[in-house]
Amino acid sequence: MPFWSTETLRTKEQFGFWREVLCEAFITLDPRRERERAGSGFTGSVSADLVSEVNVTSLRHEAHRIVRGPAEIRKRPLEYYFVNMQIGGEVLAEQRGRPVLIGPNEFYIVDSTEPYDLDYRGNPSTYSFRIPKKMLDPLIGDSAQLTTKRVSRDTPLGMLAVDFLQSVLKQPHAIPASAGRSVANMITEMVALSLVDATAKSQTDLRESARAALLNSIMRFIDANLQNPALSVEAACRRFGISPRYLHRLFEMTGSSFGAHVRDARLQLCATGLTRLSDQSIAEIAFSCGFGDISHFNHCFRRKFGMSPREYQIARHQACE
Repeated sequence: MPFWSTETLRTKEQFGFWREVLCEAFITLDPRRERERAGSGFTGSVSADLVSEVNVTSLRHEAHRIVRGPAEIRKRPLEYYFVNMQIGGEVLAEQRGRPVLIGPNEFYIVDSTEPYDLDYRGNPSTYSFRIPKKMLDPLIGDSAQLTTKRVSRDTPLGMLAVDFLQSVLKQPHAIPASAGRSVANMITEMVALSLVDATAKSQTDLRESARAALLNSIMRFIDANLQNPALSVEAACRRFGISPRYLHRLFEMTGSSFGAHVRDARLQLCATGLTRLSDQSIAEIAFSCGFGDISHFNHCFRRKFGMSPREYQIARHQACE
């Protein structure tokens, strides 16, 4: 995983190095600072991973402007879309005379074949996806009205896209090479789905990506709420605005069910708790993991692990001695 940082450089070298990093990690760009700060130090870092043809990057840096003008386009006339999502701070992005202020958990796209201006403010951190135009253009058609269009969690499709893109950035280096192409296609299709109407080209592919992204978001919701005894089909349906019937259809894609997935995830969480040296009783561990009935918990645990929770705990502790 390539990683660049200005931290170890001398103050006067930092911003010049940052310019080189942006050009290497992204495309030819012209970073600019206010004149009174031109000679001061600059803190910035970039990590990058390649998922098939999509370059996935995470940036943290100080406030400044990044411009891609006619000179930069002529120098490196490559055809990409950059999908930029703010995690912290803000950016005033402008292309084709359309400015938009983007805040945390919002994203937009810019076209590398035309000039754009990105004015980063506050304490910015950004996720960026460099997608070849040949991958995204067939899905969005004419992009003239789509560049610098804000996408946020305020809409159902926006929420799916934001959650999915952020999940990819958690551990992009852990994505197997064999799955890279599929993940890259899902990134592209989710961006397209959030930008254009559902009647767009490749409608079937977009719907499949939407279902996969929704399932991914539901899985994350489950993981975050395992310890809540009120976690249920109804709670998940309220959170995502879907019907129980549709939720069950989504889980059919996994070969399991919502209830079975929650139960197995809670059992695994309990098993982890039983391996730790703790003053908690087995019942306390079970209740803390979302189980409300200790007899049901014991039955499920034995069925999954082939032994009782107490036997499992003793065996694990003996193995660690």
